[in-house]
Amino acid sequence: MAQYDMLVIGTGPAGQKAAVQAAKLGKKVGIIERKEVVGGVCTNTGTIPSKSLREAVLYLSGFRQRTLYGAE
Repeated sequence: MAQYDMLVIGTGPAGQKAAVQAAKLGKKVGIIERKEVVGGVCTNTGTIPSKSLREAVLYLSGFRQRTLYGAE
């Protein structure tokens, strides 16, 4: 059985930061994540993808419709 100094549950922003900081201090860190990818909900299905999509739409449509968004 592996021995760890710290076990991080979840790889969202807080879990990632905690794991990285502990590793920088020389600790052996284990991570538990229920998904197949790291990053938590924020990176994969939460606010970041939706904001990226919204910004892309505003950018692509904005050249013709800038005044709708208050830009001159």
